[in-house]
Amino acid sequence: MADFIFRISPNVILGPYTMARMGQIASAWGSNYILIADPILKEYNLVEKAVGALEEKGISVFIFDDIPSGATTETLEHALSLARGAHVHGVISFGGMKTASLGRAVASLYNENHEIYDYLAGAQPYSGALPFIEVPSTCRDAFAFMDRTPVIDARNRQVKLMKTQSGICKAVIVDPNLYMHMSPNTAQSMIFHAITLAIEGYVSTKSNFFSETILGKAIEMLLLALDPEQSKLVGTPSEMLVAQGGCMASMGVAVSSPGVATAISFACNGRYKTSTSLVCAVLLPYIMEDAARSKVDRIATIGKMLGVSSSGLAANEVARLAVDDVRRRLALAGLPTRLKDLGLSIDQLVPCAEDATALDLMNYIPRAMSSDDLFDLIKQAY
Repeated sequence: MADFIFRISPNVILGPYTMARMGQIASAWGSNYILIADPILKEYNLVEKAVGALEEKGISVFIFDDIPSGATTETLEHALSLARGAHVHGVISFGGMKTASLGRAVASLYNENHEIYDYLAGAQPYSGALPFIEVPSTCRDAFAFMDRTPVIDARNRQVKLMKTQSGICKAVIVDPNLYMHMSPNTAQSMIFHAITLAIEGYVSTKSNFFSETILGKAIEMLLLALDPEQSKLVGTPSEMLVAQGGCMASMGVAVSSPGVATAISFACNGRYKTSTSLVCAVLLPYIMEDAARSKVDRIATIGKMLGVSSSGLAANEVARLAVDDVRRRLALAGLPTRLKDLGLSIDQLVPCAEDATALDLMNYIPRAMSSDDLFDLIKQAY
């Protein structure tokens, strides 16, 4: 088992209406912020509410929401230029993973003097980072508690994991009410994405007693959130279970590691703007099957969380039933079950396999995989 090293960095504020406390929380680090907001949140007047919460505490804020579906280093350069011109004290991201990734990168590079591409190539930013606050509107950010952030290189649309300074994130404000604006299909896909993230961390070679405990609990809570009747039985609203389970999944992978599905989903999103959640949902049963080759006991344990019958069965049989149950749940949710259903061709997936293999997440997957091995898995899911 890998050495266990645990560092608590950001404050985590989780609960209904915590978004209203954004100004109070942000005032601890400055009075002038850039708010990087997902444009879709404007439709629900959520950006207006966020600005109101900040201005109520005397915080000046300007909104950056010129964010395309596949934000690249060009978007990062634009946001950095505006933030530097406004001499901001900190960065707040409000939205899904693309806004959080962009916000972390802006906060990290604000005081740096070199080209962005130097940092994509592996250079470590050493100047002091701006305080960064994340207000996620989704439940599946793999990098919320890490010192990395995904950035898409505009020159070739290849995704890179850019290093950030330690402790860059000062607070994560999780408001489950934000999840209530999702369509049922989107909500289901994001829950499966969070489950995928938790399972990847659970079977990772970097896992430890802490990650196994917290990720196991995350999986249980997210599975409850998928079943409205079960949510009623435990007396916790589905959106609260999603918020808690998603937050725990992000914490767990921060001390373990995401894996194959996360790497492939970011590679596909970088090149073709494909939904990371749908790619992860499609790949989930396939990565479980692959993990069972070397971590059969872990997949069997997940089977018990899923509620499959294990009495008198060997671990490999329980693992097989767990994979079958996940496929059944995906079908019931009406989600795509093949990568070709996402509008991707097999030729397009070749560079995605190569991009995914280059990410250092692949150092901690249950078994070593070359780009050819990864492409074989992709072909199974195609």
